[in-house]
Amino acid sequence: MNEDSTISIKDLLLLLWSRIWVLIISLAVGAGAAYAYTTFAIDPQYSSHISMYVQTYTGITNDQENAYNDISKSKQLINTYIQVLKDDAVMESVGKELCNQFDENIISESFSMANGNIKPSSLASHISITTVTDTSAITITATTKNAELSAAVCNELCKQANYFTDKAIGVGEIKSIDTARVYPNPVSPNKTKNTVIGGLALMLLAVFVIFLIDFFDNTIKEPEVLSAKYKKAILGEIEDVATSKSKKNSEEHISLLNNDVPFNVVESFKAMRTNIGFAISTSDKKALIVSSANPGEGKSTTAANIAITMADEGQKVLLIDADMRKPVQHKIFELKNDRGLSSVLSKMKKAEDCIQKTAIPALSLMTCGPIPPNPSELLSSAVTAGLLKKMSEEYDVIIIDSPPINVVSDTLNLSQNVAGLLTVVRCGYTAQDDIKELMSKTELAHMDMLGFVLTRVKRKNSGRYYKRYGKYHYYKDYSYGYGEPYEKKEEKAEKKKEEKK
Repeated sequence: MNEDSTISIKDLLLLLWSRIWVLIISLAVGAGAAYAYTTFAIDPQYSSHISMYVQTYTGITNDQENAYNDISKSKQLINTYIQVLKDDAVMESVGKELCNQFDENIISESFSMANGNIKPSSLASHISITTVTDTSAITITATTKNAELSAAVCNELCKQANYFTDKAIGVGEIKSIDTARVYPNPVSPNKTKNTVIGGLALMLLAVFVIFLIDFFDNTIKEPEVLSAKYKKAILGEIEDVATSKSKKNSEEHISLLNNDVPFNVVESFKAMRTNIGFAISTSDKKALIVSSANPGEGKSTTAANIAITMADEGQKVLLIDADMRKPVQHKIFELKNDRGLSSVLSKMKKAEDCIQKTAIPALSLMTCGPIPPNPSELLSSAVTAGLLKKMSEEYDVIIIDSPPINVVSDTLNLSQNVAGLLTVVRCGYTAQDDIKELMSKTELAHMDMLGFVLTRVKRKNSGRYYKRYGKYHYYKDYSYGYGEPYEKKEEKAEKKKEEKK
């Protein structure tokens, strides 16, 4: 989240949609883990039950009033009967009978044992005794890891109920109509329920993590926010080539000299060329610095491609690699770096001897040359100012690829000799704090900030739309409108066939 930004429900939904694969994978992993845990780690539980009825009379009477009074008294006795049946003495007696009926291994799977007998508390935890609303009936339910054992618990407790209730209360009796049955299907765990809960739980956790990361994410993502906050223009937005279909352009430095660069990327640099022309038109200096706040934001690639597009337009361009700590321009243009800017500034070579031709006739390159021990001092020397003045007489535009501003002060030493600074910002990588630091340093150096260039911009669609039969269809036209999309050619072919018929 950026400062001073308003978050709407639409923004949150778009954020989740951008991470839809994370949510899908989380849902699948959570559901799979829950299903596996339910299947292999949780033992199945089997349940059985029996219903019993409390009576306070022993015979049958035709007196309806007496019968009604007997039922009312039975209801009053139910809670007392339940407490008696849950007593440890009852549980201990039932447990002894179960030990006589089943093998110890079967019993120990469900109950805790002590001195060869079932612990009363353990047996009671597997038994549930409930009342039936507005009746004198109670239901005993037993749940264990063995279906036969569960039925036996219910039946044994029912057999001993009258003995203990008569001994404790002495009023009424408990009767049952049938015996508890063995149900072979487990009542738990519920695989479907657990699988759904596991999948949803992990997906909700993923949603929380996504929101949490986004909340603390202070990187630049929106060009409008960047422009409004720092009152500087966005001179260009370069799409991330990783989002395009070109697999060959996944390397770090994408040069427009390559024929397989996506059309939309080429057009973005051409549009940027026009914007830069307007930005420097009011300055009497021809040199332009291209830099960034930190390494890895695409400044060198941007500088090279700006130089290429300007040279394609017919301007005489000189590209200078002033990053004398980590030079890359000679790699981009596949030229030697045995001599260059460091050679000129140290007065070891003449400028004309260090300028190399590129594949574009109007574009020349002065590589970094051998890496010197004192690059900052060389760039701040009078020799640098004299070099730029001399080159300005020979070239229409001079583009300087300089080191990251927040890392070293080399770039700031050139402030008095250039028209301004073009700052490269990598979307989702450059932090707001980095931009603040850069702006503060450039203001102290009295360097004119021309604007921002955003790199690695992710777009879902980079083509255009055309209308067919009242509906809009998407297509990519790499001839920039001079060719026809395949669908229109297909329509013409169909019309010709109909005319022939």
